[in-house]
Amino acid sequence: MDFIFAALVGYIIGMAPVALRMARSRGIDLRNVGTGNVGTSNAYRYTGKSIGALTLIIDMGKGYLSPLIVNFIGMDLGPQLLASIGAISGQMWPVTSKFQGGRGNATAGGACFYFDQVSFFIAMTFFVTTTFPKIYKILRSSHSETVIRSRIVPITVILAFIIYGLLSMNAGNDIVGLGAVGFILLILVRRATAPWPPDPITGAIPNKSLFNTLLLDRPDSN
Repeated sequence: MDFIFAALVGYIIGMAPVALRMARSRGIDLRNVGTGNVGTSNAYRYTGKSIGALTLIIDMGKGYLSPLIVNFIGMDLGPQLLASIGAISGQMWPVTSKFQGGRGNATAGGACFYFDQVSFFIAMTFFVTTTFPKIYKILRSSHSETVIRSRIVPITVILAFIIYGLLSMNAGNDIVGLGAVGFILLILVRRATAPWPPDPITGAIPNKSLFNTLLLDRPDSN
């Protein structure tokens, strides 16, 4: 019963359509632009830096707050991890947005920070140092939607979660390490199943390649 309750708490927190509502306040439906992703990267790309940054903080907060609440009411590590998985799932497949949400990267990152801060900062250092040129170019651009979509960022996202899991296991936090595996699997499932909007110029529906969607988080190699 604890596990069901924890997962439900996490899902309710994760499905809060914050990015979608903030983007709509500027006349933009994130589901119809870019990747169709209702999350941090698409919000930044199409609504600007302020909303993008706020979305990042809120999405990470979902992953952090869910296990914190479950812990506060006296549940142990297992339900806390399930609450995190529920929050990530709610961010990815929110009933409030017709099950079309974000990629869950930031929410999973917030959960990682909650469970193991040291491993989180090491993995985050790896992510930032390997993607810094791309991130810097995006942050410097006043029209981030014109920046060519990165191939390295989706790969290093997965690598960072792998590093986090291995470090947690090495520190004796085997359950947290296995939780990181669950986070990665959820992210890959979301990438594989996420819809992509039609081409804004031709109206054509992208032909999806499983390899590209899993590894590069895009329907094709372009």
